[in-house]
Amino acid sequence: MAANSILFTLTGLSYLALLAINLYKPKGTGDQLVGWGFIVLGVLAAYVVCSLVLTIHVAYKGGFAWIAEAKVKRNIIVGLLWLCLMAGVVHISLINVDWKAAGTANGFGLVMVHYGAVWLPLLMLVPYAIMVNPDWQSGAYAVIFKLMLVVGCIIGLAFHFTPREQLGKWFKDEKAIKEMKYETAMKDIASTDEPRWLLYDMMNNDDVRIQKAAIDKLASLENLEPKLVELLNNYESSADYLYVYAFLEKYRVKEPALFVEPLNKTISRVAEELKYRPQSFGSEEDFLKLLNVEGLCRVLDEQFSANKAEFLPNMLKIKAELETTPKPEYVAICNQYKVAVNNWLNKNGGQR
Repeated sequence: MAANSILFTLTGLSYLALLAINLYKPKGTGDQLVGWGFIVLGVLAAYVVCSLVLTIHVAYKGGFAWIAEAKVKRNIIVGLLWLCLMAGVVHISLINVDWKAAGTANGFGLVMVHYGAVWLPLLMLVPYAIMVNPDWQSGAYAVIFKLMLVVGCIIGLAFHFTPREQLGKWFKDEKAIKEMKYETAMKDIASTDEPRWLLYDMMNNDDVRIQKAAIDKLASLENLEPKLVELLNNYESSADYLYVYAFLEKYRVKEPALFVEPLNKTISRVAEELKYRPQSFGSEEDFLKLLNVEGLCRVLDEQFSANKAEFLPNMLKIKAELETTPKPEYVAICNQYKVAVNNWLNKNGGQR
């Protein structure tokens, strides 16, 4: 009985510590959160070790005799059962720590993840307490404790083998995630006057509210157009010029003459990219979309039609590169670009 009391007490204390790390929301950044991460791992390790020792003790006392008569077979099953039970608790604790600052769990996620550490360990501790007390193993209790172990095992297996992305779909509130991203992006937009970062906010968010806020902030900046020209001129060292293309679809330039030469240089760069990217062995789909040749054609049509003669030679270079056969996975996007370029050339006297 003394061993029972000691082991259940130690495991109970580690369970209480587990509750604390799952329910407490840490405040801090950097080194503080790193320190908290080590505390979480330490508590999890303590719980796992105490649970393992308790499981061995219960097995030694014959608590698992109902599983199988053969000792080796029984011990193997008990070991697998313990692993499944631990998998559930560990996965829930690590996911909960990861999500804690976001507050994006839906109702199911709150029960399974945020409060999972409250009830999931009980699916092991309560049956163990019943198994070491023969007087409790009568009537409904005999079925209930076995059912609790099976449920805990199934949950552990589900958390271990279900992809993290799928768990997110089950447990996260997509609306809350969207609002969290919106609030974060709006803070970023409010805190910067750097066109480069505002262009990133505009391009890297699907939320139209964020896009509009970034565009409005860009349009309000002093000396915006010289800064955009500077980004265009950095085409050899950065892909920022492609973000400028996207912005020019939303923004009417006040001094078109500033843009003609740098734009023309970037068009030559686009032709160079189209020479190699569609034939690459790597994954180039995202970059090919970022090239946004259709958007470039619209910008040239709507804002720089008076300078079509200057752009024509480099647009013909793009057309020539698009005539080559790309890898099969890039055929669709290259064909879209080919249509856009041919339409521009037809309008501007470039087809022969």
